[in-house]
Amino acid sequence: MINIKKILVAFLILMFLNSCGYTPRYALNKNLNFTIDLIKLSGDREFNNFLKSKLIRYTNDNDTNKKKYELELKTEFNKNIKSRDGAGLTTDYELQITVNALIKSEVVEPKKIVFEETFTMKKFDDPFEEKNYEKIIKDNFSDLILERILFYLFKL
Repeated sequence: MINIKKILVAFLILMFLNSCGYTPRYALNKNLNFTIDLIKLSGDREFNNFLKSKLIRYTNDNDTNKKKYELELKTEFNKNIKSRDGAGLTTDYELQITVNALIKSEVVEPKKIVFEETFTMKKFDDPFEEKNYEKIIKDNFSDLILERILFYLFKL
C-alpha cells in the first residue's frame, strides 16, 4: 500500500513538471522581422566559433519581407590578472570580451556599436580545469553578446 502511494506521488509530480509550459528561449523565433548575414568575423577563434554557431539560426531565411542585416564582427578576448596574494601569486583573473560590430542594412545607415562583457574568475590549481572553465565562460559570453545583438537589431 505504501509503495502505491509513493508511485502515485511521483507520477503526480512528474505530470505537474511536464506540463509547466517550458519552451527553449530561441526555439520559436518566428516573430523576428529580420535575418542576419555574417559578412566578416575576426578575432578570438574559440569565441567566434561559439557565436557563429548560434548566429546560424538567424541566417539563410528566404523570406523577402524581412529586413536583412549584414554584420561585420571583430572580437577581442583578454585574460588579465585582477588580484594577487601576499606571495605575489595570482588568485583572480578578469575575463573580458569586446565585440566591435558594424551593422549594415538597406533600411538604416551603417552603425558601429561595441558590446562588452567581463567576468571575474578564481585561479584553479589544475590548468586543465581552468582552461575548460574559461571555455565555458566564453560560451556564456557568446550567449550574452548574441542576446544583446538581437535586442539591438530588434529595436532598429
